[in-house]
Amino acid sequence: MFGLPRRVLVSSLSIVAALWMGGCTCGSGPYGGDYFDGDRPGPADYKYAESKKVDPKIAGCADGQREGFAELDKHPRIAGCVGNWKSTKSLRDKPTGKACGDDGELCNSVADVCAAGWHVCGKDGSGADLTGHTTVKDCDNAGPGRFNAAVSHSINDQLDPCPIIKKDEVLPCMQSGVGAEPVCCGNDCGFGKCRDGVWKGKTKISRGTVEGCAAISADRNAGVLCCYDGEGNPADTKAADAKAPDAKAPDTTAAGTADSKAGPDSKTDAKADAKTDAKADAKTDTAKPDAKTDTAKPDTKVEPAR
Repeated sequence: MFGLPRRVLVSSLSIVAALWMGGCTCGSGPYGGDYFDGDRPGPADYKYAESKKVDPKIAGCADGQREGFAELDKHPRIAGCVGNWKSTKSLRDKPTGKACGDDGELCNSVADVCAAGWHVCGKDGSGADLTGHTTVKDCDNAGPGRFNAAVSHSINDQLDPCPIIKKDEVLPCMQSGVGAEPVCCGNDCGFGKCRDGVWKGKTKISRGTVEGCAAISADRNAGVLCCYDGEGNPADTKAADAKAPDAKAPDTTAAGTADSKAGPDSKTDAKADAKTDAKADAKTDTAKPDAKTDTAKPDTKVEPAR
């Protein structure tokens, strides 16, 4: 008597189910519940494991100090750098050349946290940019915090089933939504539903669909991954540059120029010619007079008287 009619009850349950499904964009994920449009990563409030202060070209961070991958000798080609900027910015924004960091001025671009000769890892959409600079194990143990690369962890937001990501896949940098979260290194990164973005089955992300790769805020995602541009290690390059000025400068005097132009064969020929000329002069100067002509005795024979 006091119960709801069956038709009303069924309709009510259908409406509730529809509302619930509308709020969830892809179903249950492997961490703390479902993916919701309002899902955000936690505040970037960490006690970072900072490196010592060094030349920015060695540190990889524009302010000369790393907050992730702090062991410089162990991780020479990748750095975790923290910056500060207003609003949200894309990890693929081009650098402006104005150095910034957590100890310095506000960043005009996220890329400005990376030192000259370094770039935000994955800026061209290549997962190989990360795998070529670090390993998945070192990425997971980069230190406290989250340090993001400029790649979303999926090629689209269709994560049920997860899309197939090829080895040479160019990954996007999406602003928001499921799959937009950037690949990251650090102790506070976590698994999303799909894990093949960079390392097959092991790729971690900065969880939160609102702050995708192209919409990062400093209060929640202040950490950035910076990769070295060149070959080898930056410290080796610097050491080679330091030795270069010690090379002996060429002799620019007139004599030096003349000698260098003449070459070793010319010097040998000159010595030989000088020796020959000297002998010739000596022979001429010491030549003996004609004894027969100059020292002939007068005829002293006397004819007898007749």
